[in-house]
Amino acid sequence: MPRNKRNIANQRIRILYKLAQQTYPRDPGLSRRYTHLLMRIAQRTRTKLPRSIRRGICRNCKTILIPGLNSRTRIRQRREPHVTITCTDCGHITRIPLRNKQQ
Repeated sequence: MPRNKRNIANQRIRILYKLAQQTYPRDPGLSRRYTHLLMRIAQRTRTKLPRSIRRGICRNCKTILIPGLNSRTRIRQRREPHVTITCTDCGHITRIPLRNKQQ
């Protein structure tokens, strides 16, 4: 895939992500549609979603995660320290490990 097309795809993915964030409080269905479209664009162009966008979407129900509105974020110390993000729509739990800078 040419570099120009991937740049256009990345721009569209970021625009759709912002639209999904803005429209979720008013219309969750439309917001879910925007996330579906941005994921389809990434699949078609074979581009990886940026980490900030990838972590901001629930892997189970594909809704946008907005802390305090439809997700809960906690820091846990069991075994390895990690951040736990829980989607309140479907109950899916995502764990992100916290690593020391030494490792």
